[in-house]
Amino acid sequence: MNEQYLFNVRPDRRQLEWQHMEMYAFLHYGMNTMTDREWGLGHEDPALFNPIGFEPDQWMEVLAEAGMTGVIPTAKHHDGFCLWPSAYTSHSVAASPWRDGKGDVVYEVSESARRHGLKFGVYVSPWDRTEATYGQGEPYNDFYVNQLIELCTQYGSLFTVWLDGACEAGTNGRYQEYDWQRYYDVIRALQPDAVISICGPDVRWCGNEAGSTRPDEWSVVPIEVRQARTTMDLSQKVDGEIPVLSSDIEDLGSREYLADYRGTLTWYPAEVDTSIRPGWFHHASQDD
Repeated sequence: MNEQYLFNVRPDRRQLEWQHMEMYAFLHYGMNTMTDREWGLGHEDPALFNPIGFEPDQWMEVLAEAGMTGVIPTAKHHDGFCLWPSAYTSHSVAASPWRDGKGDVVYEVSESARRHGLKFGVYVSPWDRTEATYGQGEPYNDFYVNQLIELCTQYGSLFTVWLDGACEAGTNGRYQEYDWQRYYDVIRALQPDAVISICGPDVRWCGNEAGSTRPDEWSVVPIEVRQARTTMDLSQKVDGEIPVLSSDIEDLGSREYLADYRGTLTWYPAEVDTSIRPGWFHHASQDD
């Protein structure tokens, strides 16, 4: 591999801005907080979502004091319950008693984040255990894209749209084929400054949720690493179990690894995400 070529594989502007952030918070909050589950089953009664003492300013104060630079709430987890009043489903805060059905968690968190000098992004699960079109191909992709459009147009500037690779069979027994490129195109058009993370072309996942990384985590890697299918195959498959790094992919970009590589290289930096708890959602039984 020509070293001059290696030296000229560089981050683009949005990647560089993201790398300057260094550390930010991932907030797992939603229907699972109410039902004491790690993965919701879907079709939960929206009436169960009725938080008491919802104070995002208190959250942001703690995050800012900890040195965080941004925040990402789980706008929709795998159960499909939307923390914003989506026009494309009845399974959202609009059908809950919270704020008399007029609440919007995503809006309140985004406004609070900006008041505290934190950048704002969103996580929106491609897997939806409630939506009837999941597993039907294009009808579900249409549904998901419409929700992406809502999140990318109603909450100001986003620093990231975080897409994981969870994909299980729907109630019809079929798996959904995610149209990743279509998702990317929509995000690029509406939030051109946002990095698309994990199952995306800008920021990759180190391969686990256990806080571990490879001894050396390279940013210049073969372009094949950017395939969403690669990330999906490593993603969490079992409720509550944190995936750990596979020992057969310890090196992605060292000089030795790339010595005989003749393909295209890309700048594809990694992030590691890990929870301060055994899982991602709060469970009172784990408070010790």
